[in-house]
Amino acid sequence: MFVNKSNSIQLKVPIAHYRGTAEETILLDTGATENFIDQTTVDKLRLGTKRIPYARPVYNVDGTLNRAGSITKACDLLVTQENKKEQTRFFVTNLGRD
Repeated sequence: MFVNKSNSIQLKVPIAHYRGTAEETILLDTGATENFIDQTTVDKLRLGTKRIPYARPVYNVDGTLNRAGSITKACDLLVTQENKKEQTRFFVTNLGRD
């Protein structure tokens, strides 16, 4: 676990996919309204996505629209925590450095 100067928490977690396992750094944001995944991670791991029925605007912390534009795709992933498995939807966007 790593806490950076802006008080965000970053964790390294294993991600299993059809080609094997990769370790990725995730940002834990307890104030986020949904689950998000970076487009670069989706491309790198070749994760499947699907179009969502309507575009979702993305707002920055200061209330301005995110320059990456609205979210149009989602990725449904199986999240495992100890013995519990749950399919979870992640909205695909550009998360920048985080």
